[in-house]
Amino acid sequence: MAINLDIRHLRMLVALDQHGGVTAAARALGVTQPALSHQIQEAERRAGVPLFRRVRRKLVFTWQGQELLQSARLVVAELDRAQRDLARYGEEVHALVRLVTRAYCPFHWLPDFLVSLQEAHPDIELEHHGETLTAPYAALEAGLADLVLTPGFVSRPELRSIPCFEDDLVGLVASGSPQASQACLEAADYAGQPFITYSTVLEGGLEHEQFFRHGKGMPDRYQRTSSPEAMAALVSGGLGISIASGWLARDLCARHAITAVPLTSGGLRCTWSVVTRSSDAVDRPAVLAAACLADWLAYHGG
Repeated sequence: MAINLDIRHLRMLVALDQHGGVTAAARALGVTQPALSHQIQEAERRAGVPLFRRVRRKLVFTWQGQELLQSARLVVAELDRAQRDLARYGEEVHALVRLVTRAYCPFHWLPDFLVSLQEAHPDIELEHHGETLTAPYAALEAGLADLVLTPGFVSRPELRSIPCFEDDLVGLVASGSPQASQACLEAADYAGQPFITYSTVLEGGLEHEQFFRHGKGMPDRYQRTSSPEAMAALVSGGLGISIASGWLARDLCARHAITAVPLTSGGLRCTWSVVTRSSDAVDRPAVLAAACLADWLAYHGG
């Protein structure tokens, strides 16, 4: 059975989910409330299944509506991404690729890589965004980013992950503190003092899974800050201890009075990876840029 839903129906589903009601969704879409109610009825008629049910005068997605909403999010995000790129470049033969870097990533490598990318693909423009406020791959899934550089290897069918180089997670402590002379840090060493972090998201495969959970201990208190530099400044001032990738730690230790200490006697390894959407064809600019970035980082060792 053909469903024949239009893009306006998919935008309607996304708007209802985002704004929580017909009135607010209609306002966001620039239509009247009766017009949006008509679209809802038309979408259900075309779908052949109920997409909503009313609970205390509010519209709630049925399970069929939830399934359709998941696809609508992807379609609308991809269409919006394409329209933004076309509007930005008009007739120019350029492709915009948006790179999001996750927690524990330094930036000293970025200028040299941009030069390398321009030489290999002069028609690709890379736009960089630091991201510490959302789930690791939410920007990719929402169409707000085209590739993500992240510690940890992702194994999900909708995402394509290219490993770049191996790294270690290390503890960051003030130079001259008792912990700075230890051979390694265990989870218990983080108890009783603030854990300073600039990432507000618990990321899979990093310290919370590998270190704190396996070490059967968690920090008593979190001190969140806005950047790696602020994190290093707080650690060097003796206001707490932290954890970072070895890649970032080398960069911070060169400029701050902090010391990197291994985590556990065996160390904690992590793999830096470049992640794109599996739905992107191999000749898409995002995939070409991802391959260049993975090769560049693998050659330079991070």
